[in-house]
Amino acid sequence: MAAAVAVAAAALMAAAALLALWFLAWRPRAVARAFARQGVRGPPYTFLAGSLPEMKRLLVAGRVGVAPLDATCHDIMPVLLPQFHRWVADYGKTFLFWIGPIPALFSTDLQLVKQVLADRTGLYQKDFLVPVLNSLFGNGVVFINGDDWKRHRKVVLPAFTHDKIKSMSAVAAEVTKQMMQQWREQARQSGGKGAAAEIDMIVAFNDLTSRINGRVAFGTSHQDVEEVVAFMRKMQKLATAATLDPPILWYLPTRRNWQVRRVNKQLRSKIMSIMQARLAAMSGGGECGNGDLLGLLLEAWTPQRRAGAETLTTDEVVDECKTFFAAGQETTATLLVWAMFLLAAHPEWQDRVREEVLREFPDGGAGEAPGADVLGQLKLVINKLRSASRSPLGDDDHHQVPACN
Repeated sequence: MAAAVAVAAAALMAAAALLALWFLAWRPRAVARAFARQGVRGPPYTFLAGSLPEMKRLLVAGRVGVAPLDATCHDIMPVLLPQFHRWVADYGKTFLFWIGPIPALFSTDLQLVKQVLADRTGLYQKDFLVPVLNSLFGNGVVFINGDDWKRHRKVVLPAFTHDKIKSMSAVAAEVTKQMMQQWREQARQSGGKGAAAEIDMIVAFNDLTSRINGRVAFGTSHQDVEEVVAFMRKMQKLATAATLDPPILWYLPTRRNWQVRRVNKQLRSKIMSIMQARLAAMSGGGECGNGDLLGLLLEAWTPQRRAGAETLTTDEVVDECKTFFAAGQETTATLLVWAMFLLAAHPEWQDRVREEVLREFPDGGAGEAPGADVLGQLKLVINKLRSASRSPLGDDDHHQVPACN
């Protein structure tokens, strides 16, 4: 009997070893050869670690001796993502790289990107996310597929109709006006000639977008939103540090993974408290909200309020909140910071934008906050924000990256 058990155990161990060898060695090389036959190459695969060692080396080398940012040059990819900038130069617009043993395709080919984003067949699945990033973003509508994606999208879509977005503009304008008043007060307190003050744009715009998100999407206080954002930033720091770790460490009980688990638990608890407070504030038998994102999520979470409608589990509601906080707050703040940098670098456009704003608001913003209808008249402002959101990796058919000396 003991001999039979030993033989079975040995057979299982051998099978596990062969499976690991197939997944970690044979399969990556087979995939690389298959892509190479189609003209798609990339950095070589390293056993277990994939492209991560070279990625880390290029990232560190790219940050050494970086010159001050040239305001006349928009080609910031060598500084931000030196590894991808180098691989595009070495392997072309589309190449294969490895996140551990997981193959990943990187492309700056606009037609290929358009094909993937416009696909409705379900062929291009969002099927892998580094575990710590999954904890940060959650399995929200941005990261799920198929029937789950359709169900989530049906729940959240009414929060982003044209009329809903127009109604959000009043809140955004009010919060922005408060920020401007704070800036004026800082300038006044600084004293001196010209009454100027130095303001950290990253901090200011992150605060602005978190306030707006909290008001328009969750109907909650700034303090609640700040606590959520603080947890999200902790998770982001942990995720950034973990991304370049050997993949095996993502699944082991390391110190960082314990930190991720603890912060994720705190984040979930805070979001749950916001949800419970919103439910407690409901009048008996009333609606869960006024049509904002949290209200729609809570209606889907409490199916007795929406008989026969789509429903979400508790974890799905929490994940949608995490996705919106993570994807909606910092991305908008980054766009605003970059737009301010470009305006500072090009004072002639700054003058033209200021002229347009003052033409529509002669009081300099001291009067009533603008509505959505007025924003449509600020064509130059809107165009500049759209321009600031474009950042090509290189010259293409539609954009030209200014030459850098």
